[in-house]
Amino acid sequence: MSSVLKRPSLGPKVRSLKSRVLPKDKAIALAYANTPDEFLNILRTTEYQISIDKLDENTLKDLREQIIHIYMNRVRDLYLGSPQDGREVIKLHLKRFEYENIQYIITAIKSGKSPEEFVVWEPLEFTGRRYIIASLLSARSVEEVGERLKSLRHPASEAFDLMQKFGYDKSAIFIDRQWIIDYTKSLKESKDRSLERLISALIAYFDLMLAVRAKLWGLSQEELASLTVGMPSGLLRDIFDSIARGEIARTLDLISNLRPWGQVITSLVSEEPTFENLSVALDNAYPAIMRRLADICVAECSEFSLGALLAELEYARAETMLIIKSAAMLVEGVSVEKRRSYFAPLTII
Repeated sequence: MSSVLKRPSLGPKVRSLKSRVLPKDKAIALAYANTPDEFLNILRTTEYQISIDKLDENTLKDLREQIIHIYMNRVRDLYLGSPQDGREVIKLHLKRFEYENIQYIITAIKSGKSPEEFVVWEPLEFTGRRYIIASLLSARSVEEVGERLKSLRHPASEAFDLMQKFGYDKSAIFIDRQWIIDYTKSLKESKDRSLERLISALIAYFDLMLAVRAKLWGLSQEELASLTVGMPSGLLRDIFDSIARGEIARTLDLISNLRPWGQVITSLVSEEPTFENLSVALDNAYPAIMRRLADICVAECSEFSLGALLAELEYARAETMLIIKSAAMLVEGVSVEKRRSYFAPLTII
């Protein structure tokens, strides 16, 4: 059955979500703002209307909560107008915040700070899974966080087994890996063609990021094989082999053939082609990659497809976190030069 006939209400909702994204010039202006006042003035000219008058260390948490609230209002609007299968996709999408909060708690414990200061609650309240993160707040060590997740039979507990083996300094990549596994496993159960295409792209992106990290960490091919989410074959297998041999030029040439986002990555590394720079580009390019994937999903599967819904949601979430990150870097005094490097993918959205 055509997705237009099956989900007639979804297309207008997806178009509405897309229409609310930041124009490219606004996103770049926020990322490269010279002062907190300039940042707030630019933000006020967008749909991200917030009530704080001053941006500093004391109001950064308020800004984050308000930006997340604006994003969640868009999600609620989508949810109310979506059919049942669309609602399931939306709830699954929001589960990403669960994994991110686990990483926030790990970061807080490592830095000796209160985990509750870092937690993002609103998405968890929407999905009814606040209790998962609440149960971790009193943990006194990273190991204890893993033990509590294991007692809850949460998939993220498997990431802690990998941390034990490869090092707790790699917690973020292993938490992300577990999210991808959980995410894609659930999405595959829908057997929706548009979702399957998006899943394949997400797995390829993550496995490529992991392969580059493994090269920098000095992991063996066997260790990398035990960590990858998919079964690399064809072009991706060739890329893995070139990474293992340390052939950066060939690696970039092969990556450029990954459609539709490979050239996004290579354009960011072409001037200084190193595996270190490739790793940074992969880390920071997620918004640009999701913008490409969302456009492809809409063009090939229509705005009424579940793939288009999920891709637009992923981009909207990435944009939300980008605003929060750029505000935090500004408050922390990160130089414009470093921010330009970090947010370089914005120029190719």
